[in-house]
Amino acid sequence: MEPIKFSRNGPIGFELQARGRFRHSRTIEIQSMSTDYESHSESPAHDDAGAEQSASLVPMQEPMDIVDLDSHRQWALEAMAAAQNSYWRWNSPDRSFLCGTLDARAHHADEPMRLDWWTLLKAMPSTERRRLIILWRRINRGEQDRVDILIQPDATQTSIWWRIRGAITARDDQSAPETATGIWEVIDDPRDQRNHGSIRAHAFAASRDPMLVVDERWRILETNDAFTELGGLPSSTIIGRALQQYIQADVLHCDLATIARSDRIQHHEGVFHVEGESPVPVELTLSHFTLDETGQTHYIAALRDISARKRSERELEHLARIDTLTQLPNRATLQQMLNRRLPKLAPGHGLAILFIDLDGFKHINDSLGHQSGDTLLKIMVKRLRATLRSKDLVARWGGDEFVVVIDVGSDAEMADKIARRLLEALAHPMVISGHQISVTASIGVVHAPRNGRDTETLLKHADVAMYAAKDSGKNAIVAYHDQLKHHNLEQISMLSHLREAIVRESLDFVVQPKFDGNNRVIGAELLARWLSAEYGQVPPTTFVPLAEHNGMASALGNLAIERAAQYAARLATTGNPLPVAVNISALHVMDDALAGTLRSACQRHRITADQLELEVTESVFMENSRAPEARIEHLRSLGFRVAMDDFGAGYSSLGYLKRLPFDTIKIDRSFMQDLEADPRSRHLLAGIVGLCDRLGMETVAEGVETKEQWQLLQALGVKQYQGYFLGRPMAMEQLIERLKT
Repeated sequence: MEPIKFSRNGPIGFELQARGRFRHSRTIEIQSMSTDYESHSESPAHDDAGAEQSASLVPMQEPMDIVDLDSHRQWALEAMAAAQNSYWRWNSPDRSFLCGTLDARAHHADEPMRLDWWTLLKAMPSTERRRLIILWRRINRGEQDRVDILIQPDATQTSIWWRIRGAITARDDQSAPETATGIWEVIDDPRDQRNHGSIRAHAFAASRDPMLVVDERWRILETNDAFTELGGLPSSTIIGRALQQYIQADVLHCDLATIARSDRIQHHEGVFHVEGESPVPVELTLSHFTLDETGQTHYIAALRDISARKRSERELEHLARIDTLTQLPNRATLQQMLNRRLPKLAPGHGLAILFIDLDGFKHINDSLGHQSGDTLLKIMVKRLRATLRSKDLVARWGGDEFVVVIDVGSDAEMADKIARRLLEALAHPMVISGHQISVTASIGVVHAPRNGRDTETLLKHADVAMYAAKDSGKNAIVAYHDQLKHHNLEQISMLSHLREAIVRESLDFVVQPKFDGNNRVIGAELLARWLSAEYGQVPPTTFVPLAEHNGMASALGNLAIERAAQYAARLATTGNPLPVAVNISALHVMDDALAGTLRSACQRHRITADQLELEVTESVFMENSRAPEARIEHLRSLGFRVAMDDFGAGYSSLGYLKRLPFDTIKIDRSFMQDLEADPRSRHLLAGIVGLCDRLGMETVAEGVETKEQWQLLQALGVKQYQGYFLGRPMAMEQLIERLKT
């Protein structure tokens, strides 16, 4: 007779949910199990690789061939009972399994206990549940049959573990498991967990991050070497002390158990105090673990030195408060300071706010370049600081605008005196890039609390006074008064009507044709006109800046794009598929929706991208970044032609030719003024035209007013022209009629 062999079998789990708690275990009499065991004993012996490691039962006193099979079965059951092993069995499609504990001393037979998998899974800790679910999926896919797993069956009894062994004993035609059986035992102190605990202990000791073990009262129980190095103290002097003696953090005053048991990983900031040295900012992370021997919960506090991060945060905060070019407080910092100081003004005590704008800065910036413009701003800041008192505040509002806050006390005349000294100091000549330059300023003055008690009102009134100083001829000082408010209200009223005209699309649009050397129309430029019932014919030089300065640049530009696409489609239907140019402001170029607006307009009117031409001015490049260039390159990649308008208004334009491959360069009308009388203007223009030709760019001369200018431009190599001599702005219907002749 073959000896009975017992194999080691691997783990099993089921992807089921639980409905409640469970209890274990139920004992049954050995004799009552014999019949049930016999009914399942005819399955073939295991013949896989694991069988080679099995152990055989060897008879002690009598030959194996005279011992009957029933005796072997009886001995096997007695061995299981002596080892305090319990059996388990599962049959598909049950969602529960039979289990029980064998007891050779029992003299009665109990029914096996049926344990519901849903109940078991719900009672387990989530980590154990996931392990069983993953394991069952592997078994279900046929990736393994054997079961040998250590699990924690009850989340409330952390010291109880089960060792489950067994195997899938039968699969159906689709290889799905049908039957599984095996043994299980209760283990109070599993060897596997001791090994894991040893690994964790080594990881704790070797960690490069400072770590401590504390109890529920934040008392230090253990530290690693990294912590003692950070504190510079031996562990013997640290053990038993409260963590609050070394770390200052709000979290150390909270309930440790509640914090550490949170499902989310939480990082807490604090300061680690080292005796004789500067405090070290640290990040504190808490977790918990349970001792298997006692079930007592301890907590691990992991520290990380975040000094570098804090330095970066301070630098970023500094950048957020300070203008990087001038190192002055920026707009946000100025507003915060005024918000703090204004409510604290004592009776009879006042502040004066000076809003300063540099006259002609844009022209210098365009002519000499941004680097020279930055140099000029730095010089102006030095002069402002040298003129003001140490207790006065100067901030950069933006661009070429500055705000000065003066504590005037009860002297109402002090602000005017300081403002005059500032005008004089700022107007002194300076040399930049080899050029002697003189810059003046326009200053608006308001007094708190006379002209307002809150930051927004005072800055708004100071801005109104500054623009009044510019309107008076610049290089002037204007103190705010109520009449200025009425002027500002008129602008507000005009702005309201302009906004309504844009929304209702009641603006008019005309076109000015472009011509070639044979006086043929080769395109047209769209121009906006506004005839208002309240203000009459408002020139574009008034309403276009008004729209751009008040957040309507994109709305006005989108309306112009729509009308340009409509006109281009009308020209195409008459047999003249000529491009229509539309002006795009610097603000509109930076609008993320611009490309989509252009594509939609082309699709709506069934025109191609090259039937629209986009004209931009040098102002689009005033920001010291590559963002505008990237936007324009993207528009060109979509098929839209891009022209630089008013080229030559600043010498820095030559730099743009190298940086950006425009399709067309429109030469500013200022070149036309002295073209006939000034040979230098002709030489300069001829050089620009030649350069553009070599770069593959077309040139258009704007402002051609006379026949002599036109003939001279032709001689200089200009191929396209625009101006009153050839064609004034006209309605689209007039252009179509002209094209018929």
